[in-house]
Amino acid sequence: MTQEERIREYVDHAIDQYRDQCGREFQRHAEWERDHIINCGTSVLCTKWKVGYPGGSFVQAIVDNDLQGAFGRADSINQDCIKFYVMLVYNTPYIE
Repeated sequence: MTQEERIREYVDHAIDQYRDQCGREFQRHAEWERDHIINCGTSVLCTKWKVGYPGGSFVQAIVDNDLQGAFGRADSINQDCIKFYVMLVYNTPYIE
């Protein structure tokens, strides 16, 4: 399993934990939206740890702790998930 695959698996699991602990908003996302959240969360952690290619401008804003930039670049799904991504950045130890 590659580093990116391990991170993706972690993010998938973290979504369920976040939903159980912090809010019901994640329950309303369709399967394709969940995939989008997993992809963005994976990109956030990969960008933070410089694994693979850096993320786009939204992901970079999350990693840089640029709240205004993140909201300005977020699509409708990611606007609801910014708190989740920030929690990933600050609460996730390096995944090997």
